[in-house]
Amino acid sequence: MNDRLELTLANQRSALARSQDELESFARQHGLPARVLHPVQLALEEHLTNIIAYGYDDPLEHNISVRVLLNHPCLRIEVEDDGHPFNPLEYPSPDLAKPIEDRPVGGLGIYMMRKSLDGIEYSHTAGRNRLVMLKRI
Repeated sequence: MNDRLELTLANQRSALARSQDELESFARQHGLPARVLHPVQLALEEHLTNIIAYGYDDPLEHNISVRVLLNHPCLRIEVEDDGHPFNPLEYPSPDLAKPIEDRPVGGLGIYMMRKSLDGIEYSHTAGRNRLVMLKRI
C-alpha cells in the first residue's frame, strides 16, 4: 500500500471534486478515521478554492501540486502553486464576537483551517507558494 498520494490539479473549480475524491480514496485505503479525514478535506478544499479564486490574474491554466503523506502519527498535506504570494498564517482572524453583518467578507475559511489542523507551515521560494498542513491521526 502506497503511503503517498500525488496530484497535479489545474487551477479550475472542477479540480476540487477530484481532490476530494482522491483524498477520500486514500483515507479509505489507509483506514483513516472521519475525525482525521473531515478536517483535512475542509482545509484542502478551502486552500485550493483560495488559490483558484485569488491566486492568478491571468486566464491561463496553472498547475497546483498536492502531496499527501501518511507518516504516523501525522497526515501531511503539501500544496504548491505559482500564484500570488499569500501566507494564510498572516491573515487576521475574524472577530467572531461581532454580528455577521458587521464582519468583512472573507477569512472564515482560513480561520477554520487553523482551528481544525494540528499545524500549518507556509513558505514562498523561487516563485512558488508552499503550504504544509498537518493533522495528527
